[in-house]
Amino acid sequence: MRKFIISIFLALAAAGQSFAWNGTDSIFLPAADSLFAAEDSALAGLHIKDKFLPVSKRIDRGINDITYVYKNEIAIGLDVSYGTLSSDDTNLMLMIDGLDFKGSVITVNPSVGYFFTDNICVGTRFGYSKVDGNLGNVSLDLGTDDLDLSLSDILLRSQVTTMGVFLRSYAGVDPKGVFGLFAELELAYKTGNSMFSYNTSSGPNTTHTNNYQARLGISAGVSVYIMPKLCCNLSFGLGGISYNKIRQHDAAGIYTGGRTATSMNWKLNLLDIGIGFNVHL
Repeated sequence: MRKFIISIFLALAAAGQSFAWNGTDSIFLPAADSLFAAEDSALAGLHIKDKFLPVSKRIDRGINDITYVYKNEIAIGLDVSYGTLSSDDTNLMLMIDGLDFKGSVITVNPSVGYFFTDNICVGTRFGYSKVDGNLGNVSLDLGTDDLDLSLSDILLRSQVTTMGVFLRSYAGVDPKGVFGLFAELELAYKTGNSMFSYNTSSGPNTTHTNNYQARLGISAGVSVYIMPKLCCNLSFGLGGISYNKIRQHDAAGIYTGGRTATSMNWKLNLLDIGIGFNVHL
């Protein structure tokens, strides 16, 4: 609209240039291109002032002000856990008599990561876990003859292997870089098998199960250097998305059933706690 008004004004002014002004002088007006250029420049400046902060820019929150791990370092990690459980260590309800249970769990998770920039690494992790449980005898007494139950010779054995890749980001807490926090995103695939056997009135019964799981998970934790190149980590699982597939066979290898399940949980998992260490090279 402004350009249209200026164009009309210039046309009238050009027509009036043939008339004398005070007898000799004529009216002088700038060229139309100069006026348009000046107007575009003023409008452009107005748009720049009104424009919101570009998306490509972010507020610097100072997360990377402290370098906790330097670029090109290699971190070799290992998480190991071992635990045992027996009926002597448990306080169960008095209605359960003659409980004879023994079990053990061992887990080994080696890993290696490369820091392609300060405080951020990408790596791979392998894992192996084994569970052994033996319930020799258990008697359930509810006070009536119809509700008494007795089981014996129940055996559970399970083995699981894991392979995954992860991306981990650190943030230093103190100026000396001793304490730090980290967040990790992991894509893992688990495969394993388990065997469950028990005695019945008709004889022993055995079931074999094959387990498969694909999982995308998030975890966070605390890290501390106890030596110049030795770092201890404590991590907590925060949930993720998983796909599970289970297939069961009897002792003769005949397929008896199975199921698939997909789940998405985003919460602090107190059962998914990892303690380990990293050696930085």
